[in-house]
Amino acid sequence: MLAAFSVEERVRGMSGERREAYVRRWAGSMRRILRVELDVLPAPPGDDVGGPRLVVANHRSTLDILIMLELFGGELLARKDMQDWPAIGPLARLAGTLFVDRDSPSSGAAAVRRMRQRLKQNVTLCVFPEGTTFAGDQVRDFHRGAFLAVARERGKIVPVGLAYEQPEAVYGDEPVLDHLKRLVNMPKFRVSVAIGSPRVADSIPVAQLAELARDDVQRLVLRARSNFGTNAVADPTGGAG
Repeated sequence: MLAAFSVEERVRGMSGERREAYVRRWAGSMRRILRVELDVLPAPPGDDVGGPRLVVANHRSTLDILIMLELFGGELLARKDMQDWPAIGPLARLAGTLFVDRDSPSSGAAAVRRMRQRLKQNVTLCVFPEGTTFAGDQVRDFHRGAFLAVARERGKIVPVGLAYEQPEAVYGDEPVLDHLKRLVNMPKFRVSVAIGSPRVADSIPVAQLAELARDDVQRLVLRARSNFGTNAVADPTGGAG
């Protein structure tokens, strides 16, 4: 698919819609190769999500990237080193991912400016506002940068909760290659995805907006977990990946 994309882009150019179609198909194909089944619990019907939208989710595994791109398309905001990851890095670059160095204030400010530009163009942005991966179903505090961007553009926030059937799929404090090798060797398993109703980012202070979005995602994570018929999973380490 990467070869086909490269040839088409060089020969006749690539529209945004065509690029997104490639990205979503590629992400879905990689998910299926890894034998991951998706149970998607959609938002109630009738919600208008036109215009600028920011999709926010909890972050547990590198698989989150594939799932978000497959379901929502658009572009990602991701940690800088992800561009060099095997398999997922090329997909992220192809998707137009905005890479940010979370230890650099100037990089964060530049990311907010680029997010505003994308939102003005009605590009869907997918973000993991916890900033890194965690085990368990507890959703940590959200970083506020993405919410500043969507508030400035008066867009909508779409909350998403992810729950993994197998804790071995979580990306912990380990080299990314070790994590990817473990995913490749895992048997078939399920990921439950609960999508919530959009929240308008208008006339709400950014700090409060981030808290409300975190609460929305937390409820959706518990809903996604209940789809497996099990209770919420605690983080046994309290650590991040």
